[in-house]
Amino acid sequence: MTGRPWEGQARREEWVRWADELRAADWPRPGESLRLSDAERDEAARRLGDHFAEGRLTADEHGERSERLWAARTYADLGPLFRDLPGGTPIRPATGRTMPRPASPSRVVGGGVWWLAKVLLLGFVVVMVVTHVLPLLLIGLVVWWVLAITVGRWGRGRRREAMRQRVAGRQRKAGGRQQGICE
Repeated sequence: MTGRPWEGQARREEWVRWADELRAADWPRPGESLRLSDAERDEAARRLGDHFAEGRLTADEHGERSERLWAARTYADLGPLFRDLPGGTPIRPATGRTMPRPASPSRVVGGGVWWLAKVLLLGFVVVMVVTHVLPLLLIGLVVWWVLAITVGRWGRGRRREAMRQRVAGRQRKAGGRQQGICE
């Protein structure tokens, strides 16, 4: 790679064109070997008639394609009839699951059992917090309050006493100095 992005541009466009052609091609896809039902042939004939009514097909083309449509046995036989018309083949084979999935109990009437389970779990958590965590917090708060009051009083009393002693000591020192100077 030389670092010039425009050198690879033609190659990229070629790959994109090739991918688009593959997508547009009517090669056999999974399920296209399945047989058509009468109702599906009727739907395809109706769509072919719509294209004729819109002027995309002449009367001869419509007649020719209608004959081939009624002779078609599989989905793959419909591809060439609609290849050059907008919308492509109107009927696609059912390749996925044909039976609808039954409704799960959790999806019936607003959540059913799961809603009740969530409410019960929330109630259980609230009860556990109130009966186990809250008493421990209250006990801790009471212990802290009692300690704060007793230590605070005790500490305040000792601080006052220490302050009185300092003041008295200073006064003694100051009083002794003044007396020594005057004598």
